[in-house]
Amino acid sequence: MTLALRVGSALVVGGLCTGALFAVPATYWTQQTAFPHETHQKLFPTCTACHAGVVEPGKPMWPEPTGCASCHDGVVRNRVTWLSRTPRPKGNLKFDHGQHSRAATAKNVADSALIGDCAACHVTVGNSRMTVQHTVVGQCLNCHGLKAPHVDNPGAACATCHVRLSDAPSLTRDAIARFPRPTSHDATDFVLGGHGKAAKGTGVSSGAGAVAANCAVCHARNLCVTCHVNARELPEIRALALDDRPPLLVRSQPVPTSHALAGFLRRHGRDAQRPNATCGTCHARASCATCHVGTLPRAAAILPAADTGRAVGARLTRTPPSSHSNDFRERHGAAANSRPQSCATCHQSSTCLQCHRPDNGQQNRYHPQAFLTRHPSSAYAREANCSSCHNSSQFCQSCHKQSGLIATSRIGNGGYHDAYRGFSLGHGQAARQSLETCASCHAERDCTACHSAVGGGFRFSPHGPGYNGSKARAKNPSLCIACHGRVIPGDR
Repeated sequence: MTLALRVGSALVVGGLCTGALFAVPATYWTQQTAFPHETHQKLFPTCTACHAGVVEPGKPMWPEPTGCASCHDGVVRNRVTWLSRTPRPKGNLKFDHGQHSRAATAKNVADSALIGDCAACHVTVGNSRMTVQHTVVGQCLNCHGLKAPHVDNPGAACATCHVRLSDAPSLTRDAIARFPRPTSHDATDFVLGGHGKAAKGTGVSSGAGAVAANCAVCHARNLCVTCHVNARELPEIRALALDDRPPLLVRSQPVPTSHALAGFLRRHGRDAQRPNATCGTCHARASCATCHVGTLPRAAAILPAADTGRAVGARLTRTPPSSHSNDFRERHGAAANSRPQSCATCHQSSTCLQCHRPDNGQQNRYHPQAFLTRHPSSAYAREANCSSCHNSSQFCQSCHKQSGLIATSRIGNGGYHDAYRGFSLGHGQAARQSLETCASCHAERDCTACHSAVGGGFRFSPHGPGYNGSKARAKNPSLCIACHGRVIPGDR
């Protein structure tokens, strides 16, 4: 027995049989249950009988309940509850049946019938006509000539089918978290450079340097700012919209291999000064301030401060350099004297005070108040060894020059010591008593201008009364060479 019935304007002939199809409760097909296409395949020879909106603009995409009632009237078939579906919220697929058909026909006239062949896109190869799926990704890739797995195709292909994430507001956070991960993201160099190169390209936003379209399909700017301190300066990141739905990175920032090389701490300052330095990608100004105290170096000072729309920057741990070994405490004075600026990179005067003046914690300097006014007599009297902390050729001279305490002419013609009448007659005693004070301004050549026994000069003897030349020569002849050259008096 057969049953002929009219659905819409189409006369459909189908086989009549008894079985599970008609032995279901009246509420089986509801709005929440997927329609059993396969059990209706003999009844509907064409998909457009129910889905007229595919081929006819303005027509509904799903059938009206009255179409179902023509069979399921409670007499011929059990009644069913069917409510016409509302349009599916737009996801991130960029697809319209009419536009797709016109584009396919324009490219290949033979594809003009594609819009009527629903199984070509909605049925997996080898299955029957009505085993339909919403989207068969493999069919899309085959038609577009894409051979790789779905998410591993060239980045430019993503924009063929998908809109950027910010243009798909109906996607939930859970749905975005289930996005498949391309294998390119698992490459060893992807995080530390590969992803930045991939992000450069023809983007979805106008202007040079817009982010590549494939990045915008899955990512928002929120992801980038978890690591990038320089997010505001990069056009690839600015091209992305802010969106808090995509999951953020939860792992720690990766460390470049160059940072693990021996001697990196010692040379990182020079690396940061190079024109192509990329320190600002991961480091904020506060990162450098972990170690650098006082005035920051220029390379660190130009780094951005952590702010809204930027990552906080790499959080560092202050570690001593390799030179600060266990015995460095006993010999650090000489190093501080010869290279004070190196110490000032990481240390302030308060650091020194913890040991050198432990009984004066309220004072922020080693020397007491008003020491500057009496430091000449203190140095002359050797109250302390100034050279333990100060480099006389640098520290003392720079301060004296800034204060104007420098010689303005040759000795005897308005020089610094001319403030003391007769100083030149007694300067030998001052030199013997505190030669360090002389070395603050004078070099050996200043003495040999008068006291040299060779090469000119006034040939004044630099030796005091009772000087034993033979004993001095035997003890250290190099001192004699400074004035006498290789011909030392008394040599045989």
